[in-house]
Amino acid sequence: MKKICNIVQKYTCVSVLFLCLGSTFNTIAQDKKIAKPKMIFIVEGKEVTEEYLLVLQKENKIKAMHNGVSKKEKKAIVKRFKERLDNNFVMKIETFSDEEILANKKKQLVKSKSKRKEVKVAKKEAVSASKIKVGDTIAAFALEDINGDVLKREDLKGKVVLLNFWATWCVPCLREFYEIPEVILEPNTGKNFVFIPVSVGENRSTVVKKMTELKDRGVDFNVYLDPKNEFYSGYRKQGIPLNYIIDKNGVVVYISMGYNEDNLQKLAAKIKQLVD
Repeated sequence: MKKICNIVQKYTCVSVLFLCLGSTFNTIAQDKKIAKPKMIFIVEGKEVTEEYLLVLQKENKIKAMHNGVSKKEKKAIVKRFKERLDNNFVMKIETFSDEEILANKKKQLVKSKSKRKEVKVAKKEAVSASKIKVGDTIAAFALEDINGDVLKREDLKGKVVLLNFWATWCVPCLREFYEIPEVILEPNTGKNFVFIPVSVGENRSTVVKKMTELKDRGVDFNVYLDPKNEFYSGYRKQGIPLNYIIDKNGVVVYISMGYNEDNLQKLAAKIKQLVD
């Protein structure tokens, strides 16, 4: 699955940030085992295995990979997958035609010459995408959670924070949510650590509905609201999920964009260094 994650990382949009609150701010109520959704891979309307996906990748036949499907597409395949479609993540894979594969081979030589330049540009764009940089001190804020309680910057004094931006429609964000309790929250229970997941551009009812669904599957923690993107706009130009680790002095010490297993483990390791 790790190989699949590496493939997916090339195509998924950058998503959500997670702030981990200690027991003072977040209730870590993992009373039951988390029922983690499986990933359903669909190619040309048919379900395929991870092994088949690896073959497509090896043969350079993957054109695009989409986390989730549109409402129209969902209606078209729901009869085939029934409840499995609602209870699991769906990834739709587009493949190249034979003509496109041939054209791509002809372009490959030209692309390889500019590869180094493209990598440098990509790294530069990734850094500039974040308005808040490592070394910056976070500005004053007031965030309201789904229960109506308000969290302010001064409440975080002396605590290590994981600030996370996410959305209910963002599949990488939700995949990260299923891993957060075990990898981040449980190891830091009772410590000076705060998790602050902030919903981007969504109203309270939408967020509450999603968190209720997640709670039924064993994922249970508090989240915060930013319906007008007022808080988010100060941190990021575009893209979720996005994570900021903030030290006990309110200084940003680490930024992670996008979701995969390696990114999450790096976040956990950095938090451990600061908390212990």
